[in-house]
Amino acid sequence: MRLPERVLMTVMPPIDALNNRMAELAAEGHDVISLGQSVPFFGPPTEMIEVVTEALSSEPRIHTYGPDAGIPELRQALAEKLGRINGIDADPGTQIVVTPGSNQAFMVAMLTMLEPGDEVAIAAPYYFNHHMAIELCGGRVVEVPTSEEDGFQLHLSDVEAAVTNRTRAIVVTSPNNPTGAVYDRAEVERIARFAADRRIRLLSDEAYEFFGYDGASTFSPGSISGLGDTVITLGSLSKTFGMTGWRIGYMVADTEFCRQALKVQDAMAICAPIISQVGAVAALGVIDAFTESHLAELEARRAVLARTLDAIPDMEWMKTDGALFAFVRANPTASGQELAWDVLERSNVLTVPGSAFGSAWRDFVRISYGSSTRSRFEEALRRLAAYFGI
Repeated sequence: MRLPERVLMTVMPPIDALNNRMAELAAEGHDVISLGQSVPFFGPPTEMIEVVTEALSSEPRIHTYGPDAGIPELRQALAEKLGRINGIDADPGTQIVVTPGSNQAFMVAMLTMLEPGDEVAIAAPYYFNHHMAIELCGGRVVEVPTSEEDGFQLHLSDVEAAVTNRTRAIVVTSPNNPTGAVYDRAEVERIARFAADRRIRLLSDEAYEFFGYDGASTFSPGSISGLGDTVITLGSLSKTFGMTGWRIGYMVADTEFCRQALKVQDAMAICAPIISQVGAVAALGVIDAFTESHLAELEARRAVLARTLDAIPDMEWMKTDGALFAFVRANPTASGQELAWDVLERSNVLTVPGSAFGSAWRDFVRISYGSSTRSRFEEALRRLAAYFGI
C-alpha cells in the first residue's frame, strides 16, 4: 500500500543507525563511549526527585490525564521564569503550552501554521529534527547559509535572500545545534523585526539557553517589544536539568495561536506526562543554583576538547561559545559520515557525522563534551587522538 511522499522522502538521522551499531558493539563486549547525543552528564536536581517520589504515593492526579496546555502550577512557574530570566511577559493561562519535549513543541507549531508547500527558513547546518518536522508537515525547508570562518553566525542579509512570498516562518536556534554558535543579539533583533514587518513568524528555539561560555549570553527575541504575535519561543527542560527522558518542553505564543495549537497537541499526545510536570515545577524552583553548579565542569571539558583537537592536524575546530558540543572539520579525504563509522568501529567512540545536519557538511563531525563522565570523556578523547596517530 502506498505511503505519502512526505514520509517516504524524510530521512532518518544517521545517529540512530550509529546508536544501534554502538549497542551491538557493547553487546559483543566492546567498551564503547558515546560522544554523540547532546545530553548532559548530570541528572535532575535532588529536590525534583524528592517531590516526584512523594507524589507517587500522595497525588492521584499523576496517574490520569491533565489539562492539554499543562498543569496550572507549571505554567505559572514557567511564566515566572520567562519574565525573570528571558524578559518575556506571557500569560500562563493562555500563552504557554507545555509539551512532551521541545521537539514536539516544534512539531505542534509547524502543524499549526503550515499549509502544503509553505516554506520555513532555517540556518544551515540545521538541527535534523527541525528539518524532519517541516517536511513531515508538508512544508519546504529553505536553508540560510552560515560559514565556519564567521563562527556560523546568522545574518539578516542571508535571511532576506532566503525569504519568499511562501515563507511562513524563520527558525532561530541559539545556542545553535550543531554548531554551538551563540548569535549576535543585535543581529537577532534585526531579523526579528524584519520578520514582524512581513508578518512572518519567528521561532526561537532556546533549548540550550543556559549553556554559554567565555562571557557569551543568550537572548530571547520574544522579549522585544512591539513585535506583536510574530514570535514563538520554544523551550526545553531536558538539557537544563538533565531530564531528557522526562519529556518536558514548552511553547510560548500569542493566545490565538496557542488556542489553535492545542487541537494539534490533543490529537498527538493530549498532554505531557503529569508526573514529569510535577517534577518540572520543583526543578524550576532551584533553576539558578542548579544551572550554575555544572557550568564550570562543562567549561573545563570544553577546554580539554580544544587542546585535544589542537593536537590533531586532521581536525579543526573553530571554537564557538555555546551548547554541549563542537562542530569539527575533519580531513577532507574522508567524509564525516565515513569518519564517524570508522571511529566507532576501530576506536569504539561514537560521534555524529556532519551530513546529519545537511549534505554540505560532510567534512564535519559533531562531538559532544557533555554526555559522559569526566573520566570516560577523557578516555574517549585519548582514543580519538590515537585513531589519528597522536
